[in-house]
Amino acid sequence: MKTVIVLGNSDKEGVPQAAEQIRSWLSQRVEVKVDLQMASTAGEGDADFAVVLGGDGSMLRAARTVGCRGVPLLGVNVGKFGFLTETTADEFEPVLTDVLESRYTVADRMMLRCVLERDGEEILRTVGLNDVVVSRTALSRIIEIDFHVDGELVTTYRADGLIVATPVGSTAHSLASGGPILYPEMNAVVVTPICPHTLSNRPLVLPPDVQVSMTTPQFAEPPALTVDGQVTHELGKSDVVRVGKADAPLRLIRTGRNMFFETLRSKLDWRGHPRYV
Repeated sequence: MKTVIVLGNSDKEGVPQAAEQIRSWLSQRVEVKVDLQMASTAGEGDADFAVVLGGDGSMLRAARTVGCRGVPLLGVNVGKFGFLTETTADEFEPVLTDVLESRYTVADRMMLRCVLERDGEEILRTVGLNDVVVSRTALSRIIEIDFHVDGELVTTYRADGLIVATPVGSTAHSLASGGPILYPEMNAVVVTPICPHTLSNRPLVLPPDVQVSMTTPQFAEPPALTVDGQVTHELGKSDVVRVGKADAPLRLIRTGRNMFFETLRSKLDWRGHPRYV
């Protein structure tokens, strides 16, 4: 018998109700485990796949807690945007029926490994699906970020921050900062400065196997390291943030209902011609 994990945030409106509906439906067909706290131990043991209830934030958290262990994720949107989800809570039955009857594919999505070193010692190691960001905090002053690729200095950015994103993350913070959209099945790294002081600083697209590092030797107030907008850590002047391709990709369940360019048109409101009102 298959084992399915139902994940979500119990504090999010609509998630507990959707979790109970899906649990009740699944329990007649498979073994079901429910975790609405998405603890770091979620997904321990064997599981065929996980159903993630919520929006993109829930998918990002599930990617770090469960997806990094190789468990395929099926996103069910109970949020507002749901760029990464496959279906909605109102339409879960036909989608889950297809998955249980093996009418689906598994798409790999590149993830990032982030390591924070202080005085030569590793103090943080995590993974992210969207991006790793070094940015200024409350004080409204730009910061300096020394950026290296495979040990070679690229430049010193004077900006509000610097984003290192995956193709999946290229449609998130990086896009809002002027970065390009990458096809999600690509393996690449997008580096996008946030409000750079020098207009010639433009986004970079790098091959996936490079190792990049960021340091902030000069600042008025300590900047912050943020992974997927959820893991945060204050940075010191001797800290080194190292980012590279994670050892394993995230595995997303796709049933063909949510295509990439259709998602761009619907979620980002892309239009092929001016809108006349």
